[in-house]
Order: sequence, then structure tokens, then C-alpha cells
Amino acid sequence: MQGGDIYVSRAPGRLDVMGGIADYSGSLVLQLPLRQACHVALQRQASAPGEGEPMLRIVSLGARDGQRACRFEMPMRLLGTTEQPLDLQAARALLTRDPATSWAAYVVGVVLVLAHEAPESSPLAGGAGLAVLIESDVPEGRGVSSSAAVEVAAMSALAAAFGATRLASDGAALALACQRAENRVVGAPCGVMDQMASALGREGALMALLCQPCQFQGTVEVPEHVSLIGISSGERHSVSGSDYGAVRTGAFMGLKLVQQACECRGQPQPRCLAQVSPEAWDAGLGAVCPAELSGAEFLRAHGEHLDDVTGVDPLETYAVRMPAEHAVREHGRVCEFARLLAAGPSEDQLERLGELMLASHASYGACGLGSPGTDRLVELVREERRRVARRGQRQVLHGAKITGGGSGGTVCVLASGGEEGVIAAGRVADLYRMERLGRGMESDFGAGIGNGVGGAPLTGEEQDGAAAPPTQCSILPEEARPGAAFLGSSNGALEFGVVRLRLPRAPSARRG
Repeated sequence: MQGGDIYVSRAPGRLDVMGGIADYSGSLVLQLPLRQACHVALQRQASAPGEGEPMLRIVSLGARDGQRACRFEMPMRLLGTTEQPLDLQAARALLTRDPATSWAAYVVGVVLVLAHEAPESSPLAGGAGLAVLIESDVPEGRGVSSSAAVEVAAMSALAAAFGATRLASDGAALALACQRAENRVVGAPCGVMDQMASALGREGALMALLCQPCQFQGTVEVPEHVSLIGISSGERHSVSGSDYGAVRTGAFMGLKLVQQACECRGQPQPRCLAQVSPEAWDAGLGAVCPAELSGAEFLRAHGEHLDDVTGVDPLETYAVRMPAEHAVREHGRVCEFARLLAAGPSEDQLERLGELMLASHASYGACGLGSPGTDRLVELVREERRRVARRGQRQVLHGAKITGGGSGGTVCVLASGGEEGVIAAGRVADLYRMERLGRGMESDFGAGIGNGVGGAPLTGEEQDGAAAPPTQCSILPEEARPGAAFLGSSNGALEFGVVRLRLPRAPSARRG
């Protein structure tokens, strides 16, 4: 094989601070790009005569769990041609049939989306192969967008290598292309906020995105008196799971019912649920959404729903009212959160921010997207607040909520800035760890996200009259363990750019 230059890209995971599953309903969302990131190195490889056909080879250095292969390869010809790339639906069937290598769909998916959408920059042109190396410390299945980090890093490297200048310079276009790969090839019905945060995030700030469908609103600074801390529940999360998909389907069923009600009343029809005000919902629009509705009854009375990445199964019964109401009210909560965060510091400000997060968490649970671990972490934050209140001390933990698609994953904790908030959140993480894994284990809790102070040892401070055992703070490599924290924030892929490593060309042989 004759290898060309190597293109190296980087894209971070993200902590969902507010918005979460309401992204597909047009809500404002606030996302923090994490320090943990995925790196991709990509090289075009031409086959010399006699070396066989061009291949797509992908190696993942993170495949350590024994459940999946670390290497994937396939002939490039199976991906089609520049003129006729492989259909995305056919690619999904091909790539997801073997669980051990289905992870490769995230990379092959962006290759095919680029081939479909930018034929002038098609990776299928020229008869060359591709070699892709992936290294990521964004933990999988913890609701911090490990998949988006892979997609955005891979697409960034591809765009640079094949001259797709629009994708290389337009973070929103890049994110939307990556979302299409995850929706169409991987088969996960995610919104676009994860890819946008990974592409356009900025260190120390929340990316603000109005998902109607993809309006980048800039960033909201995380002020010095605020720390945002992610704590893993240790419970695996997946947006391709049935709970997430059913809630999304129910929300879009609710949207169609609301639109039909508005049409009957001669009122403007909302394009998405985030355009329905809580006042209009309470005044009667909410009443048109039943608590539950069978797929067969909905299809018979209303036809298909309005989502192009999920379908209504006639054999299933869907919750409708709560998924729709969550989207309506979450948009208002996120807008208020953003306004408050930009205001001057005060105890009232922090308390209200915490109330908004707790309300969001409760709404997730009402939709059926809670989990025992994330619920327990939020309850431990409440218990810590009650303990502090009984002592008449100043509150340093203000709220918490489940993140991302729910049903496990990570909890975002809002704490006061500085060492006090980090230590209090660390105490919650330690208690959760001890409950899950037994006493005497070290804590994975390491640092706050944003402007928190990290790495402080956690002491054996009293817990409601009984002394907690001393714990030592250590940052362990396996960040998906229960009680682990996500450490720091960083810039997104567009700010990082792509590094091109120019390799020396082999000298041609002299004749004579």
C-alpha cells in the first residue's frame, strides 16, 4: 500500500446541561463540550499492482470490553461508486448485522453521507482505500455523546482529506451531515444537538442551539461562581433504545394532534412543540393529547406522524401527553436558565437555576426516561441540601438532572463555584459509589466542569450525625464507572481544526 498524508482531527463529547430530548421538538438546548474527546487519524491508501483491491480499514483503540472487535475492514467497492454510492438504508442493514463490528457504522456512515451529499469530494473516487484509526476517552453508553464525537471527528478528517470545503468550514453543515449518518446508517433517532456541541462548542461556555431545526445561538459563558459537574450513574444509555424511541414517537404524535386542533380552531399551526407556549397548552391544547394512544388507533384516525426517523408501530401503545408536555415546558425552562446564567451572581439565581434542573429531571421521569441510578444521584443531591439546611449552612449544591436521552447515563450537578461546591459534589459521588460498589473503594471524582476547582481530597465529613469513612480522590482511567466525574471542558472540532501530517514521498527508482 502507498499511503498519502495523514489527517488528524479531534471532537469532544458533551454534557447536556439543559434541553436534552426536547431537541427534536425544537427546543433551545444548552450543551457543554467536555475535555474528553475522540481523535481520528485518516489516510488515503492507493493499492500498488498485485496488492489486491482497495479496502476501508478501521481500527478502534478503545475496543477493550471484549464485546466488540477492535478492527473492521471491507472492500471499498461494497460502498458503491462516486456516481452511485451505496444506499444508506442498505448500508444500515449491511453494517449492523454483526454486533461485534456494528460500531463501524458510525465511521462508514459519514463516509457514505459525504459521498451522497458532496460527490465532487467523494471518498469513493480515485480507486483508493482508506485507513482510519480511532482513539477516544469519551466513555460509551454514559449519555455524553461518544457517538457524536466519533462522527464529528471522522467527518472533519474526511472533509479535509477530500476537499469538502463547506463541511470543513461550516460547523452546522458538518453536524447535520453527521446526524444523518447516525439517523440513517446507525439507526439511532437522535437530534442534532450532540453533533453541534461537538463541532461548535467552546471551552468554558455552553453552546446554545435553537433546534428549529438547527439555529446556532452562540455561547453562554459559565460564570466563575458556577460549577457544572457530570457524575456517571454507571448505567448504560443508548438513544437507539426502545424507551427513547417510543418517547420521541409519542412527542411527534402529540405534535400532529396539536396541529390538527389548531387548524380546527383557525389558529396558526406550530411547526414544533417548542412553539407551543405553556399558557396555550394549559388553556386547552394539552387536552387534545391523551395520556396513551395505540399506534393502530393513531394511524387509523390521523395517518402517519411527522417524524422522518421514527415510525408508529400499530402494535404498540405510546405515551403521548407527557412526552409532548415535556417538550412544551422544557423549552421555557431552558430559555429561563440561559437568561439567569447571564445575570449577575446571587443566591436566588443559583437556587432558581437548580429548581429548573430538578423540574427537568422530574419531567424526564414522568416520560419514562428515568433510571434507578440517575434518580438516586439526584436524590443524594437533595439529601446533601437537606443536611446543609439542618445545619443552617450556606447551600453549595443547587440542583441536578439526568442528561441526554435519559434511561441511565450521567447526571449534571449544579454547584457553587470554587472548592466547596466540588467537594460537596464529590461527597455525593462517593456516597453513590459506596452504595453501588461497597465501602472502602476509592472515588473516581476528580474535578468540576467549567470553572470549578478540581482534585481536592474528600474528607470524612459528618453525614447526618454519622462520620463517613475518609476517601481519597483519584482520577481513574475508566470514567464510565459509577460515581466517575467528567473533567473539564474544551473547544469543539471546528476550533481545533485538522492537522495534516505530510509524509515524505519515497524516491523514485533511478534507471540505468
